[in-house]
Amino acid sequence: MAVPGPAPGAGARPRLDLQFLQRFLQILKVLFPSWSSQNALMFLTLLCLTLLEQFVIYRVGLIPSQYYGVLGNKDLEGFKTLTFLAVMLIVLNSTLKSFDQFTCNLLYVSWRKDLTEHLHHLYFQGRVYYTLNVLRDDIDNPDQRISQDVERFCRQLSSMASKLIISPFTLVYYTYQCFQRFKHMQIRVNAEPAAFYSRHQHL
Repeated sequence: MAVPGPAPGAGARPRLDLQFLQRFLQILKVLFPSWSSQNALMFLTLLCLTLLEQFVIYRVGLIPSQYYGVLGNKDLEGFKTLTFLAVMLIVLNSTLKSFDQFTCNLLYVSWRKDLTEHLHHLYFQGRVYYTLNVLRDDIDNPDQRISQDVERFCRQLSSMASKLIISPFTLVYYTYQCFQRFKHMQIRVNAEPAAFYSRHQHL
């Protein structure tokens, strides 16, 4: 029996195209079979943790400016209160980061389990196992690909999960803040013409 040659495009560099998107969506259907699945709930938990973490980081960033007022007024009680608040926020931020990492690790284990079981189901279905190991010479060691490639993919995806989650929210928030600073700057630049116009209206 003749062994078929490499499939078209075998060995080609991966490309970010429609085929990549279709395959990635198929993988997501395996990782998130339903909205009430364990993976979906863990992902939602990770979303809440990431948003709360960003809020705490935002609050920590406001504390240095508050120290100027406390130190300028020589307010000892205010200094103690602000320092206690800063310590609590830093501890809370560290705790949230730990829970964030823990949830990402749980997602990695669960994703790897589900994806490996799904691939094994397809691998031993019909004559796929025989075809890949005997008749195809363009796929080297399918067993190793299932074990190692799935492990690398799930680990990388879990490490990127929290960053991918928070990026749209961060982008929207800072876009809104930039728009508000822009409107404020317009008011400052046009303050004199606005004053003359208002005075003209009252005359």
